[in-house]
Amino acid sequence: MNKFKYCLMAAALMTATSVGFTSCSDDDDVESTQNPAEEYVKSVKSKDTAILLCSFGSTYNEATHIYDDIVDEFKAAFPDADVYLSFSSNTCIGRLEATRDSAFYHVDTWLNAFAEAGYPKIAVQSLHVIPGEEYLAVMNGTVKKDFMIRDYPSVNVLRSANLLSTDDDTEAVATTLYNHYKTSLADKHNVLLLMGHGNPDDNYNANQKYVDTEEAMQAKTEFDNVFVGTVDYGKMLFWPLNEETGQPLDTPNPECIYSKLMNYCKTNNLKPEEVTVFLAPFMSIAGDHAHNDLWGLEEGEDSSNAAPQSDSCWRLKLQNMGFKVDQTETHPSDQADADHGIENGCNIKALGDFPEIRKIWINHLKENWNNPDAWQNGEDYQPE
Repeated sequence: MNKFKYCLMAAALMTATSVGFTSCSDDDDVESTQNPAEEYVKSVKSKDTAILLCSFGSTYNEATHIYDDIVDEFKAAFPDADVYLSFSSNTCIGRLEATRDSAFYHVDTWLNAFAEAGYPKIAVQSLHVIPGEEYLAVMNGTVKKDFMIRDYPSVNVLRSANLLSTDDDTEAVATTLYNHYKTSLADKHNVLLLMGHGNPDDNYNANQKYVDTEEAMQAKTEFDNVFVGTVDYGKMLFWPLNEETGQPLDTPNPECIYSKLMNYCKTNNLKPEEVTVFLAPFMSIAGDHAHNDLWGLEEGEDSSNAAPQSDSCWRLKLQNMGFKVDQTETHPSDQADADHGIENGCNIKALGDFPEIRKIWINHLKENWNNPDAWQNGEDYQPE
């Protein structure tokens, strides 16, 4: 019989209803076919409704405090529900298991455990930023097709929206970020660069959310000195790649960060050396992309080989171009060798660091919480 020890992303995320597990077996050679989350869920279930928060995930220690805050705030906002947290990234789950001897469960594992524990109602709240592939795979695939229709058609489920679901959401996020950086943005010698993840498939149109955010923030500034790029969407990379070969294009497109910065300097009659760049992740948490693709946690300080076309981090590329990079919101350089991020002192601010932005996710769920039509099940999809 397996025994389960309650933990969430090691000890850092331990809460009463947001969990991961360390599992120990009396016989390591015997694999249990039981859903590993079932025993835990049945032991802590105290309400008739479960809320499952779905994040892409991270293995970075300093990012986990955001999950703590989000879980605590959802518990306060929905006292009549049990709150749990899942990762939608199998890669993040696998790395957690490999490096911390712990298991953190995927959306489907939690959902099946909830149904077996007898929850008649389950709310699934996305913590994703844009309605891209990852979000749709969770909501339309794992939740609707697999859980609601195929496996548990009698359970009522509320599927709640990602962060940038409406124009009002975009405006609220833009306002929060502008208020945080407005003193710096009042000087044309300062530029804010936001790094989103990006959706590789343009057919989803999810990347338009980045464009909308950039425009909403620029509308609040005098100098239009805010730009949003991505690490996974070709047109909005720092420097664009050839989609067929994966190699840098000879000529950058207007939407990439390099072009936006150089056009900004030209428009304002500035040299890169006269501009200070502020960097921030446009992501739920400050994880791998924020530390490595944005700041270059392990790349050191030598920017001589970090040409705009290279695969170096944004920080070194900017320095290679002559820009100054503000060091206020970054990670301590003396902890660059820390495994999976630093242990403490990280000042990188992700979207989830802002209480105003966390409230948007909460409000999405509140909007439909008492609407009976928003709670759906799979019975209508069953054959007669």
